[in-house]
Order: sequence, then C-alpha cells, then structure tokens
Amino acid sequence: MRRTAIGLLLVAMGVCVGCERDFYARQIVEHNTNSGRLLLSLTGTAKQLLKRKRIDAHRVVTVADGTKIDVWVLKAKRDRGSVRGTALLLHGLTESKAKYLRAGEQLAKKGYDVVLPDLRAHGRSGGKYVTYGALEKLDVKAVMDELIGSGAVHKDVYVFGVTLGAATAIQYAALDARVQGVLALTAYKDAPSIARRMIALVAPTMSEQDFEDVLARAGEIAQFDPQKTSTEIAAVTVVCPILLVHGMLDVSVPLEHSQAIYDAARGPRKLLAVTPGPEQVALAIILDRWIPEKLDALATHGLGDKPPATKPATK
Repeated sequence: MRRTAIGLLLVAMGVCVGCERDFYARQIVEHNTNSGRLLLSLTGTAKQLLKRKRIDAHRVVTVADGTKIDVWVLKAKRDRGSVRGTALLLHGLTESKAKYLRAGEQLAKKGYDVVLPDLRAHGRSGGKYVTYGALEKLDVKAVMDELIGSGAVHKDVYVFGVTLGAATAIQYAALDARVQGVLALTAYKDAPSIARRMIALVAPTMSEQDFEDVLARAGEIAQFDPQKTSTEIAAVTVVCPILLVHGMLDVSVPLEHSQAIYDAARGPRKLLAVTPGPEQVALAIILDRWIPEKLDALATHGLGDKPPATKPATK
C-alpha cells in the first residue's frame, strides 16, 4: 500500500512538473495580440478599406502548413512603368498590419507597391503560435511568391520590420534573392536569447537546464526548432544592404542583439543606435513618416545618407 502511495505521489509530481514546463513554454510561443486586433477593427475591414480606396487589393494566402495569411496590397500611385519596387512592411510582436497602413500609403505615393501582411498568430491571419522567424519567413516568401508571380507587385523587394518583423525580414532576405534592402528596427538575434528574457520576467530564478527544457517544449508545442531561428546566421548570407536601427536603452530587446547581427553580416550593413530620451520618443511619434523616408533612401542611395556625388566631367 505504501509503495502504491509513493508511486502515485511520484506520478503526480511528474505531472505537476510537466504542467509547469508547459505553462512557461506557452509564455514563449503564445502571446496576447488583442491590441493589434483592436487596431485592425478600428482601421476597418478589407472590404471597407477597398471601398475607401485606402488599399487596392486583399489577399488571403494559404501557406504550406495550411495557415492562412491575411494581406493588404497597395499599388504604386504612378505609371506602372516607373514603379520603383515593392515595400514589404512586417509588423512587430503583438501588433498587426494596421499599424503601418499610413506608412504604406506614403510609400505608395513615392512610387512603391506595398505589401502589408499579418504575421501568423496575429491580426486576421491564422495560426496560434509565434515561431520567431522559423515559419514566419516561409510565410512571407509564400506571400511574395504569389504576389510577384501573379504580377500584382514589382519583383524588387525592400523590407521593413520591427522586433519579430525585423528578425523575420532578415531571415526572409537570406532566402529570397529578390530582396534588395532591409530596414530592421529593434531586431533580435535568435529565439533562445529573447525567450530567456521573457522567462526571466515570470521565473527569474529558473536554472539554465530548466530553461533549455522549457524552450525545447515550446518548440514541440509550436512545431519548430528554436535553435534554427538565428537572425545572426541568416545575416551572414544576406547580400543586400541591411540597415539596423536600435534604441540604446530598449528594454525588451537590448542593443546587443542588433550589434550581434551587424557583426555577423558579411554584406553591406549599417547600425544606427538611437540615443535614449527625446530622440527615441521622437522616432516613435514620427514613425509613419520615418519608415517611408528611410526605406526610400535605402532603395535610392543604399546605406549612404546622401546620393553619391557626381564626378565632374573630364575635359
């Protein structure tokens, strides 16, 4: 009888440990994205935006695992022969595409086709779990394959992303030679590093071994390998210019993440560290104007702040 009781106790303890591990694992891959969905609701449905002519097309792209990715498309506001490229805008963790619609409208006026997707588990897209670029980069490529393949948008792609979108942008650029430039705001270097910070907020004394077990379980739940989400490694093979922008005192993603990506990159790259205080606050306020200006400058001049000087004609 005593042995049976001890056995049942050990089983119960094992179940409790498993429940605790699952609880923390879900903190990594499940996120409350209600704020992004609320902004979408306030902005309007695709049907309403089409009627108001704020967007030109609404697409739902079904990717390899069956997840449906909801996409808005804006056409360049100029003659098709002079379209300058496609601006792909990738929102951040818990956000939605609605946050960057105004920036997209400005880019359309500058002559770019614009693609605004909701990343999986966000906005009106399907999926339940965040995979830190592992599946998101494949989703984005599937979206661009369909849109470019059908002639809906220009084949030359310039990508903007913030946090989750920034990491996805760089990982996607490593897969797609059509990407001509990346503007990455507050990118993170990999899932394990950012997940460790997340877990530290809810379990500050968790050991490294326990964290590794939790991270592995998160990968099992969301069906991806957290160890294969390195933006650093992806940056090594990106040949187009990468402009990294990061707040020096960013709390959620430290500057060292962008620095690590910058150090790993072998192609043209630049790192802009935004000083804390007024400069960082100002950037948040003018983001709708800043994104189009920076992405357009990246497309026009590369990583130089000004167009290259014209050499005087030789006599």
